[in-house]
Amino acid sequence: MMLRDPSEEGRTATNLELFFDLVFVVTVSAIAGQWHHAIAGGDVASGLVSLAVVMFAVWWAWMGFTWFANFFDTDDVAYRLLVFVQLLASLGLASGIPYVFQDDDFRVMTGCYVLLRVAMSVQWLRAGRANPQLRRYSLRWASGIWTCQVFWVVFAFGHWPGAVAVVMVLVGCAGELAVPVWANRLPPGRRAVTHPEHIEERYGLFTLIILGEMVLGASEAFNGALEDHAHSWPLVTAAVLCAVLAFLLWWLYFGFLGHYDLGDNRTAFIWGFGHYFVFASLAAADGALGALIDAIAETESALPGWGVGLTLAAPVGVFLLIASLMRAAAGARLRGWWLCAAAVVLGAGTGAGSWGPVWALAAVCAALAVLLAAQIIDEASGSRAG
Repeated sequence: MMLRDPSEEGRTATNLELFFDLVFVVTVSAIAGQWHHAIAGGDVASGLVSLAVVMFAVWWAWMGFTWFANFFDTDDVAYRLLVFVQLLASLGLASGIPYVFQDDDFRVMTGCYVLLRVAMSVQWLRAGRANPQLRRYSLRWASGIWTCQVFWVVFAFGHWPGAVAVVMVLVGCAGELAVPVWANRLPPGRRAVTHPEHIEERYGLFTLIILGEMVLGASEAFNGALEDHAHSWPLVTAAVLCAVLAFLLWWLYFGFLGHYDLGDNRTAFIWGFGHYFVFASLAAADGALGALIDAIAETESALPGWGVGLTLAAPVGVFLLIASLMRAAAGARLRGWWLCAAAVVLGAGTGAGSWGPVWALAAVCAALAVLLAAQIIDEASGSRAG
């Protein structure tokens, strides 16, 4: 398990990394599905808290594997078997997500998360043994992971009042985030260095998988149109707009998010941590699309039309807000129209929802299309000026 060369050319994701992503998307799908049910049942506040907590667990577990694979060159039997343990744990984590949303029961999810993270700590111990110059670095990772997992077990299997539980979750998340910061305080040569192109590709691939869940929503709307002739045209329109929304978000992310110096620790942290909000907002938008399609089919909904529109517009607006801030971190000029577009999406999607769910979806797509057109024109103008 040797340290990889951060300047290695032509490095791409391995088959095992791609397989890991495909298994992990089951957890994202479970989150979107439970958020969909929370919207339909009108339990938005509680559902939003559950979404934020569960998405953190999924994102952080995925992050741990992704960055470790970025640092080290290994594909031996022990590595593969430990990854398999992580994959099984991620499936168990997905099974525990409904209990969190419906009953505030974290035991199944936490048990699987702890197993996943402990397997990750074993990988770090192996890395430290194989790379003596990184022993302190690897031990910081491993000991930090163990400390956090003890905390999560105490949290999940204890009985805590609501306010105390919220504080414990915040403390636990802060502890997890502090581990890489602590590990990377070691001097250069005593810590691992990021391979920029590989890590950027890995994040892009996972974003693509989440966008694919939106396309699946479009397919479900088409299927609904074939079965529900009374609402066939609204459902067909919604299906097309779901695909348009996924396409617009894809273009904005891959076309205009910017180029990052991920070899710099500060930039890498902004990139990695910022993607929590990217992944969470896309998963939330996916769940909101399911609720919106239900509303079109006149399935019983506890929310008014503007409320359904808000559940879609808000995560898309968050996506634009975070994307604009990440662009600024990459050195791009902070364009006011990205922030304006986030506000327009929020207002137009919510307001148009009062006319009907299809109008809410159309308004969000229209606002994104205007932003995309403005960005394309600006890029073309800059190229001609250069």
